[in-house]
This record gives sequence, structure tokens and C-alpha cells, in this order.
Amino acid sequence: MHSPQEFFPGSDKTSWDACDKFGTPGDQIQICASTGLLPGQPAPSYNIRFNMPNAGHVTIGVFDSHARLVKYLLDQDEPATLPGQFRQPPVVWDFTDSEGNRVPDGDYRVYFQTGDFKSTSDVVVE
Repeated sequence: MHSPQEFFPGSDKTSWDACDKFGTPGDQIQICASTGLLPGQPAPSYNIRFNMPNAGHVTIGVFDSHARLVKYLLDQDEPATLPGQFRQPPVVWDFTDSEGNRVPDGDYRVYFQTGDFKSTSDVVVE
């Protein structure tokens, strides 16, 4: 696996699974993600929630361990999130590529960007 700086210069590798960090005061963007089964989903997925204090364009992409784009999960303008709440519904990665095929088991990196804020998180698909 490459370093996040090799993948995305200027990005911060963060742990998106630390959901208890939500609620930090200030104007920070907060991301929380977990693997699980959402209501109405036929199989487990990687579910990304985020809080943004200001509206902005959000790009969330999945890359394989060779830094090749697997799929864009979100690439659109998003409104500011209400204080104390996550974006609803969550952004879901169902472990498929851009053509709808299940990705092979392995290491993947999810990239989140809005404005100058960049963050990555690693996901292991089994």
C-alpha cells in the first residue's frame, strides 16, 4: 500500500471509524464511516457519514492499492450539515467498481475532498 501522501499530496490519513469524535466544537469537517448492513441494503457496505459546517463541492472516490480509481461515490455540491447531525442518507460503497462488479478482496483507500480539505481512510475488503 502506498502512503496517502503518494496517493493524494496534502491529504491527512485519518481514522474514520472513530465515530465518538463527532461533536467536536468548531468549524471542522467530521467524517465517520463503518462497515455494516443498512436498512434496505441486500449486503453489508461501507457507509460514510460526514458533517460539513459550510456548503461545498464534495468528491468521494475509492482507489485500489495501486492508486487506480475504482469508483466515485459522490461528486456533487452538498449543503452545510446541521450542527450535531451527519449527512443523510450516508454515502454507501457496496464494494463494487464503476461498472457494478464486486471488487476483489484487498486493500482500498477512500478519498474525501471538499475545498482545501482532503482526507483518506483505508478499507479492507474480504
